[in-house]
Amino acid sequence: MSLSKRLMRYIVASTFISISMNFSNALYVGEVDASNLNLRTSADGAIVDTIARGTKVAVINNSSEWYKIAVNGQTYYVSGTYINWAPECDFEIGTGTIKCDTTVNFRSQPNTTSSVIASFRNGQKVSVIGIYGGWYKVNSNGSVGYIHPDYLEINGNTKERPSNIKKDDVVGAVVDSLIDTEEIRKSIVDYSATLLGTPYKYAGNTPQGFDCSGFTSYVYKESVGIPLSRTSSGQRDTTENIPIDELLPGDLVFFGSNNIVNHVGIYVGNGNFIHSPHSGSVVKYDTLETGNYNLRFICGGRVV
Repeated sequence: MSLSKRLMRYIVASTFISISMNFSNALYVGEVDASNLNLRTSADGAIVDTIARGTKVAVINNSSEWYKIAVNGQTYYVSGTYINWAPECDFEIGTGTIKCDTTVNFRSQPNTTSSVIASFRNGQKVSVIGIYGGWYKVNSNGSVGYIHPDYLEINGNTKERPSNIKKDDVVGAVVDSLIDTEEIRKSIVDYSATLLGTPYKYAGNTPQGFDCSGFTSYVYKESVGIPLSRTSSGQRDTTENIPIDELLPGDLVFFGSNNIVNHVGIYVGNGNFIHSPHSGSVVKYDTLETGNYNLRFICGGRVV
């Protein structure tokens, strides 16, 4: 996407919002404009899931380049570049919880002058079904009305790593508690494919050039926010070692001789893996089923 297009989108969206709502960071409807938009735990944080183009989201805060949104009953952070303003509408956002000191009015229209349908207590649950005029549209026991966003919080929060686990202990230990491991594996494999053709570089660990373990550690960190040891032997020592017939997409694959690891890649499925092989080569796919890599295979390494 060109810079001019992004700038124009920002100007149009910002102008419309400021005119129609008269205050910054107002709650509004957004629509995803990316084939698969990464959902993160925090601004520029770990990727925990993706959502498809055209998905409607509640934009809760757009005060920086990272927007806080609610979708499918959870809250996340996404790059604002890929969120377009969308007309107010009904769409399922998820369950919300009333947050107030005593009670808050449940109104017939999204303003403070409309009639009061009922009063909600702190902690009461409601179903959030749309956004109008900067207010949440909600359904409570068959009654439909509006709650100001200052008094309603979408229940779900993105799941983060337990705070009592040290960074060095994350590998092979915590991801099962985050989200569906199949989605994590898919993110790893899909992200690795975006680096195909990157040249090999001794001690490299950036898209300007990778060695083997620099590639695997970069992919895991950037795709799902998981830190790996910087060396192939260290990655083997800190993962669950598995045989070749139990490999799943996203697993590490280790190679060497006499049980000494000197190379690593990422298994992508169907007997193939992706890696940064050696000087003069580039990130590419190879097969585990025959040839040199089959003979040099030592074990797999399970991280998720």
